[in-house]
This record gives sequence, structure tokens and C-alpha cells, in this order.
Amino acid sequence: MKSAHAVLAFAILLVTLGCRDLGTASDPQQGGSRPLTSIERSLVSSGNTFGFALFNSVNRTESGRNLFISPVSVSLAFGMTLNGARGATRDSIARTLALAGLSQTDINASYKSLIALLTTLDPVVAMQIANSIWNRPDLNVQQDFKDLNAEYFNASVRSLNFADPTAAKTINGWVDENTHGRITEIVQDPIPTDMVMYLINAIYFKGSWTYRFDSTATRDDSFFPSSGSRTSCRMMFQGGSYSYFSNDEVQVVDLPYGQGNFTATIVLPSSNSNIESFSQSLTQEKWNG
Repeated sequence: MKSAHAVLAFAILLVTLGCRDLGTASDPQQGGSRPLTSIERSLVSSGNTFGFALFNSVNRTESGRNLFISPVSVSLAFGMTLNGARGATRDSIARTLALAGLSQTDINASYKSLIALLTTLDPVVAMQIANSIWNRPDLNVQQDFKDLNAEYFNASVRSLNFADPTAAKTINGWVDENTHGRITEIVQDPIPTDMVMYLINAIYFKGSWTYRFDSTATRDDSFFPSSGSRTSCRMMFQGGSYSYFSNDEVQVVDLPYGQGNFTATIVLPSSNSNIESFSQSLTQEKWNG
């Protein structure tokens, strides 16, 4: 892949982007591939709309810095929260997640089926999704809230004394285990005295390129940050046939993992495009186009 200008990479912009069209394969070697239901497609569309809005919001706050986010993690955590929200609060969360118009039953069922689908989609790619809820023992948590999140989000719901010196270590240990050591801390020690509940999502993804890069082809090349300067770095190279798009504004390529059910979509703004204004202009409609 040739260097040109600053690179904007959505490695895991939204995991459900990979669910746009999962085909109709029934061969076990193709994993759990199947067509999405109409409600699942609505959830994916809503998730992508929220994902771009979240990215644009965080990008404005963190302007000029490297940024890596997983909107699907935020969506799953708020999806669990919806099961305990009512009235204006529930409506506000649903609007933020672009889920307005979907019933809670449909939302829960779609999250459950998509979690199952994503984690079994490709037998040679490790895709794991874990959810947990931690509450203070003196918090009276309604049983239906715990039951719904356990059933539809496979959430581990636990009561934990946040004042215990080992409380933060316990939660961080859960995250460490479910991300295979990639994330070792999610809450700070000590836990704030006014904290009553944590709703946590952890995603672990590990996939090998379908078409692996030959390490002997890696060489020094130039990278151009948005500042306009030039810096030397090691770059991988290979040629092949990939899903690719380009216009005056951008180049886009899909690099598949495993059997091709997951891809890394790499977005490269053109040399005359400002990466900040370009990234802030991204919407689902523009992405679909």
C-alpha cells in the first residue's frame, strides 16, 4: 500500500459494519453467515448512524490526536442501560443511539442475535463480546433488569462492595480476562464514593489477514502527517485484488480477515484533502455512497 497523506483507519469503527451483507452461505466452513432480518438491519443501520455521530463528536474534542474507538461497545452498554430506563430518559437514550421507533423487545432480540452472529461468523477469526454489570450491594436493582440483560446481552450481573480495597482490581481483572490482556484497566482505584453501578462491554478481536503481507517486502517509506511534514516509517507492501473505491476526495480499500467475513476498511484522504474536515464530514449516507 503506497504512502500518500495522513491515513484515517476505521479498524473497528463499528463491528456491525461487517453485517451489511452477510450472504446466504450455509457451509459450516463459512462460519455463521446468514441474511439479516429486517429488524437486525434496522439495528445495524442505527448503530452505524450512532457510530459516525460518536466519532465526529469525539474527533472534535480530541482534534489533532490519534483516535481509536469502538462505537459498538458504547452501543451495547447503553443497550443494557435501556432495560432500566423509562420515560424521557429512555427516549433520550434511544434517540442518541438512533433507535427511536424500535420497541425494547425488538432491540433486545436484535442485540442478542447479532452478538451470537458476530462471535460465530468466521471460524478462523477470534471475535469475543462480553458484558457485565456491577452494582453496590445497597442498590435495589430490579430483578427484571438483571434478567433481561443476562438473557439478551449475556451479561454477568454482580453485586460488589465498591468500598472494598480490591473492588477496582476485581472489575479490572474481568476486563483483563475478557480482552486477553489487551485492556488491563477500565476503572480507577479507588472507585468514587458516589458510584452505584458500572455497565461494561469488552470486545476482543484477533484475525489474520486473508492475504498475508510478506515481511521481506516491508521497507522504509515516507508518511505525511496533517501538519504537512514528512516522517520516515516502515511500511508493508503487497499487490492483489481487493474491494476498492476512489474519487477526488478519498481512496478506500477493504482488507479481509480470515475467510473474508470481517474486513479492515482503510480510508486515505487525498493529498489535497484536510483530514480533520474530511473525517468530520463522514456520515452513514456518505459511507453508503
